[in-house]
Amino acid sequence: MRALVSPQCTYADVLNTCVNSISCATLTQRINAITTQLNNAAQDFDTKAVTADLFQIQPFFGADTDNVVGQVTKKELKGLYTYHLVPAKKPARQYYDQIMMQAPLRICPFCGFGQVTTLDHYLPKAKFPLLSILPKNLVPSCADCNKGKSAGIATSKNEQCLHPYFDQGHFINDQWLFAEVIHSSPATISYFVQAPGHWNASDQARVNSHFDDFKLANRFSIQAGDEISNLRGELDIDFQISQQAGVEQALRKKYAGASLQHTNSWKTAMYQALAASAWYCSGGFK
Repeated sequence: MRALVSPQCTYADVLNTCVNSISCATLTQRINAITTQLNNAAQDFDTKAVTADLFQIQPFFGADTDNVVGQVTKKELKGLYTYHLVPAKKPARQYYDQIMMQAPLRICPFCGFGQVTTLDHYLPKAKFPLLSILPKNLVPSCADCNKGKSAGIATSKNEQCLHPYFDQGHFINDQWLFAEVIHSSPATISYFVQAPGHWNASDQARVNSHFDDFKLANRFSIQAGDEISNLRGELDIDFQISQQAGVEQALRKKYAGASLQHTNSWKTAMYQALAASAWYCSGGFK
């Protein structure tokens, strides 16, 4: 995962701009009547996100036609996002675009390699409609992470995937993503999670949940397969010059460079595993 700076736009600005673009006066009145509840939900999200307790927010299991708060239905709350934040010609689209730009180089923070094409609701709007346009609940995401994420709702801290705006520090700086080389032809990479032993149990569980929720084991292996294919010619030159030692040195250099950029990227873990594999460096790369 990659850390992101939280959106700079305020919830009040997003909410007011979305509501002001509603053409139905009756709906506008009904949403304005629950402004206090919407703000309370946003504040509750902020408070619980800081302590990784978002799982404590109660989901709404009613139908689209059911009222969530006051006289506003689930469908109408979700519609604030679908019909008033997303469309290109709506005034609030400026905030959608601002949040999208939070991801440097438009790289998805959840997987670290996909191209950002949409916003992901960290807490899905289908179950948390009061948070459908809350900026800190919206994370720039690639389509695979957005659509492929586990549909389950976390019921404990351990089950929560990482949040790019709030889960930083040791989640970014300490290595927890690793890989091993499979002696196949061609060589393949298998990824796994091994959180530092000094972390608390919840944080250790959460990186595993993140890894599983976004199906990163398989997706990382596919990325690694393509990279390994591209490496063969380059490593063959290193092998001809300095044999196994030359290959190891070349891979250690690539590992060091990748690690300086992102400690827990698929590429860092891959180069680390390749450099440590005597089988691969002595000719397995061929």
